[in-house]
Amino acid sequence: MYRYSLIILISFLAFTGWACRSLPMGGPEALEPPPPLPKANATVNLSLEIPLSFLEDQINNSLDKQLFNEKDLEFGDGLYADVDLDKTGLLELTAKENGKILLALPVFLDGKLRLEKRLFGQRIATAIPFQENLTPQISFLPVLKENWAFDIEGLDILSWGKALEYDLLGFKIDFEPMVKRQMVAIMENQLRGGALAAVDFKRIADNFWSSFGRPRYVENGLSGTYIYPHAEKLKVHETFTTDQMLELNFGLEGEMRSQKDRPLATQLSPLPEISLEQSFGNELNITTPLTIGFNEISSYLNESLKDSLITLDRKTQLLPRDFSIRHYGENTMIILDFLAKRLGKKDLEGKFYLAGKPTFDPEINAIRLENVDFRLETENFLANMTNWMKRRKIMKIIQKQGVIPVGDYLNNAQAALLEMGDWETDFASFALKKPAISISGIYPTSSELVIYVQTTADIQMEWNK
Repeated sequence: MYRYSLIILISFLAFTGWACRSLPMGGPEALEPPPPLPKANATVNLSLEIPLSFLEDQINNSLDKQLFNEKDLEFGDGLYADVDLDKTGLLELTAKENGKILLALPVFLDGKLRLEKRLFGQRIATAIPFQENLTPQISFLPVLKENWAFDIEGLDILSWGKALEYDLLGFKIDFEPMVKRQMVAIMENQLRGGALAAVDFKRIADNFWSSFGRPRYVENGLSGTYIYPHAEKLKVHETFTTDQMLELNFGLEGEMRSQKDRPLATQLSPLPEISLEQSFGNELNITTPLTIGFNEISSYLNESLKDSLITLDRKTQLLPRDFSIRHYGENTMIILDFLAKRLGKKDLEGKFYLAGKPTFDPEINAIRLENVDFRLETENFLANMTNWMKRRKIMKIIQKQGVIPVGDYLNNAQAALLEMGDWETDFASFALKKPAISISGIYPTSSELVIYVQTTADIQMEWNK
């Protein structure tokens, strides 16, 4: 965990006596709203490597023992059959190079074949029973559809393990085409309707979103912020590999949002409909906007610097009376109302206006104002300031005293982000690995300072034992 401090560093540049650089208060920087905030992008890529043995277990648990049972099946030309088809063992899956799946399922075929017809005016009726232990080899292409279901394409029975030919009244009857038609219909219905439906990938995505998509409250020591993701696109792509794995790739795109009040249910987005596009990797890259209100910063500075005297020389001291913060175009402005207490002379009131770009300095784990312009409004006081004040003295005093700690804020944010990436399914658990946190930008709005915290991490998957 890192500990950061937000330090308001006021740097006075280009001193010429006490003459200040131009800081107009009537221009667009002071009067117009600040520029819009950039999008806080969020992307999560997750690649699940699921062994085909796991899919075999799911399908085997869902397949009925009796696959088919029908009486009086009519095959034409007076030929009928009673067929009972039961599975006798466990289904096995093998992924082939062409992306197809080879399914082997031991079955027991039990029934009888009947011939009922008239021949030369005579009614002929005869039947022969059959009982066969078969291991059909079934090839098919599983295709993930936009409704999360796997469909079956190109299902074909390549082999039965033995010939299905029978002799009936001296005629050889090839029973295989008849049984094949029935078996193809059976397996398509079984795989579509129950077996592959048991491999519920939508449930995996919903489990992820129920954890990742939940709003989390992050305290900043003064108040706090709710952070939550808004999903915009969900890419899903599947590949069956020859090392007998199903690679299921998810790619989530959207943005992170933040607000002071707890989000309403209507403000939280569901997972979008899936888009069948490729996505690769196991990584997270999100930018989280953390906010500190200008009124909170002002209150902290006023409380921490209350009654603190800034000694300029042996006859002059400055007493800060009120700090206030606001935007100044894309910059941030600090306004200090002060009272100058002078020995043997009348006290005078004045204002400092200081505007600069808030920038994170990793060396001091702080945010400072760069490229500062300032403006002084007071009566004749300080007109000859170069005679009694060193330039860097007030900067060092403000640098030391004007501190707003947000270390706990960022620690809390990091804990919330780690929690977002920690979730479980029935078969595996997921966690963030090697998270790296940095500040990618700091932006003022009309009411607050927004710190963009970027988090990158790998996503680690562990199978449940």
